[in-house]
Amino acid sequence: MAKVPSRVMIIGFDAPIVKTVRRYIRSGKLPSLAKLCRRGVWANHCLVPHPTITPPNWTTIVTGAWLGTHGVTCFNVHKPGDPLDKTHPGFLAEDVQAEYFWNAAARQGKRAIVMNYPTTYGRSVRKGVLIAGAGLGINEWRNLPAEGPVPYNVPRPVAYGACADTLFSTELLAEATPIETRPAARWKNVPKSSVVLEAELPLPGRHALEPLKPTTWHLLLFASKGRSIDTAYVCPSKDVKKTFARLKLGAWSPRCTAKVQTDKGTREVVFKMRLTELSSDGSKVKLYVTPLCQTTGWASPARVCRELSDLPGLPMPNSFYAAHHLGWIDSKVLLDLIDMQNTWLGAAAARLFSTQQWDIFAMHAHCPDHCYHVFLNKIDPGVCPDKKTLAEYRAVELGFYQSLDRMVGTILKASDDETLVIVTSDHGAVPTVGRFDADFKDFNVGELLTEAGLTASKKDRKTGDDVVDWKKTRAFAQRSVYVYVNLKGRDPNGIVKPADYDAVCDEIIRVLYDYTDPKTGNKPIAFALKKNDARIIGLYGDYVGDVVYGIRADVSGEHGRQLPTGQYGVGDMHGLFIMAGPGIKKGLELDRTVWLTDIVPTICYLTGFPVPAQAEGAVIYQALTDPDIPGVAQARLRAELAKLHSVADAERSLTHSYES
Repeated sequence: MAKVPSRVMIIGFDAPIVKTVRRYIRSGKLPSLAKLCRRGVWANHCLVPHPTITPPNWTTIVTGAWLGTHGVTCFNVHKPGDPLDKTHPGFLAEDVQAEYFWNAAARQGKRAIVMNYPTTYGRSVRKGVLIAGAGLGINEWRNLPAEGPVPYNVPRPVAYGACADTLFSTELLAEATPIETRPAARWKNVPKSSVVLEAELPLPGRHALEPLKPTTWHLLLFASKGRSIDTAYVCPSKDVKKTFARLKLGAWSPRCTAKVQTDKGTREVVFKMRLTELSSDGSKVKLYVTPLCQTTGWASPARVCRELSDLPGLPMPNSFYAAHHLGWIDSKVLLDLIDMQNTWLGAAAARLFSTQQWDIFAMHAHCPDHCYHVFLNKIDPGVCPDKKTLAEYRAVELGFYQSLDRMVGTILKASDDETLVIVTSDHGAVPTVGRFDADFKDFNVGELLTEAGLTASKKDRKTGDDVVDWKKTRAFAQRSVYVYVNLKGRDPNGIVKPADYDAVCDEIIRVLYDYTDPKTGNKPIAFALKKNDARIIGLYGDYVGDVVYGIRADVSGEHGRQLPTGQYGVGDMHGLFIMAGPGIKKGLELDRTVWLTDIVPTICYLTGFPVPAQAEGAVIYQALTDPDIPGVAQARLRAELAKLHSVADAERSLTHSYES
């Protein structure tokens, strides 16, 4: 009889391109993932739900439920009764209407470690440890309320610990904090030097979770030899003995610790720094500081934060991608930061395995998604003709996958061979510049509805901005794949009578299908369905639009609207699925379709964990060494029970007693 796994582990990558991962595995560049493939199965056809976007699909993975069932239907959530242009963050566990599989397992006393898993913030872990889950990284908070109506395509507020990345610069740069160097004065313990300069470093408190009180650090520049400035100290006060770090150009500082004051009290933070520019006379300086990562406030129970206080890497949010966008850091520094983040995640998992009782581990690493948002166009030769740029960012792509592979290796080394291991993803990615937008214009469904007279606008009397004219609007495009009918009696500003509902849905669908790209003559809309028909793709209920649509992969956008089967250029929307451990076949490339809904049922089938109440997927029988595991086990138990009954019957049939 096949072994039964003693523990379960789900390791998630956000938006990896599966064919790229496969190529790197086959070339020997991802040894940890390659070892898992040899020990287990690789799915050639892993399909993810539509829309192909983060919160819904990670929720599907750990509930086994389709989006219409668990209720998290896009990156943001539209709740019944709200105005059609208002949405809420999709990162709150309270919005999940299906049972997490670790909470079903808790009925058997099983304990879970859930780390950096989207849409788990709140009371999502009944027994065990929850780390982060309110965003896409540790110290990242995407559950912040927004003031007033927020359409799906308007950025929502995001907080990054005590402060997002900071660039202190003598040159005026976008969003950087300007500084000036001058002769140093009133410092203590200054090293002997022919030239000593200083600058004040006022912390900007960018995107802080709690408003940062005015804080100024200090920079001391000096020449260690001759008269050329080549060394810097960054200090909380004008005392070199209290320095955070001694810096040289182009080198990272050690991990630094500081205490900062916020409106809600003192917070300990960890960070690193790097001098990215330093002229010999000290007139030009650029000092990059990573996010100030709080060491507490992101775990439940709270004491777990202290267990993880001395780990390598940083408990870092994802704000550093914006730093790359702004030109503060180059691609090599970006890769360094990615590795700091992944190193911390791997080390945190290994530490928790040794300090916590656990039966289930689930985690997610977001770097592929953010990387592809930043530079996927730069690694596709069909989009980027510059060979130098292609080589630069393909090196970063390989580097971040190797960083993830090392993270996986750290996690697996801290576990054992009796653990069922699943590596999976929520979706893939395609280049954001498709052949329908050669002039870089986005294909916009809202504009189609406006041109068709389904959505109307007017000038706001106070601001002069264009706003929705709800008295003339019959349909409204919302979030990534939905169009809502402005229905009377359901929506606050509804004008469409229920008797006209189907006719308006038909008109919306006709507008979507009728659109033809004027440059190519092609149609970007792959499908458009009424809500009742969209049940065939797992979308139904009060949390989806009245019309659901999807677009071809070669239309603008990296993921979300694109079909789960879409492929374009170097991109691919398919999901990643590798599974290894007790009861799993070895070295198998699985040809059956694996849906993300199938993961939880397969786990429960193998382990005997209770099935979550709303799980809807199927068991991946073809991956199992013994598909009849429960049946065989039951047969053995019945045989043993029959023996016990036989012995009991024999004892009862005795006509004498051995008692004196």
